[in-house]
Amino acid sequence: MDAERDPARRLPDDVALARAALAATRNVAGVAGISRGRYAIARTFGLGGEAVEGVQLTHDDAGLRVEVHVGVRPVPIPPLADAIRAAVVAALAPAGIVVAAVDVWIDELRVDNAADAGEEAG
Repeated sequence: MDAERDPARRLPDDVALARAALAATRNVAGVAGISRGRYAIARTFGLGGEAVEGVQLTHDDAGLRVEVHVGVRPVPIPPLADAIRAAVVAALAPAGIVVAAVDVWIDELRVDNAADAGEEAG
């Protein structure tokens, strides 16, 4: 059966979806970086040993559940989590993916302080 007649074959694979979610998350103001996970490694696996760390996808009857792990700057957390959720849903929508939930894990707070960096260097 070819890709035109088999809808499952036209959907992006999990690695492509995880990369899209990762890119969308990185672009949200207040996100300092992606985390591998604090207590267990969050990772999406693909064929050939490919993996995307910091994003874990789960498929269930309701749709796709996305878990993203981030390090954040000192910003209000609830609006940041809402912005991440909206960015991930928007990034996956063009692929025709039904996103059932986006769980945002704040694994660390990153504070950039030039004074502290100068003391460590000297």
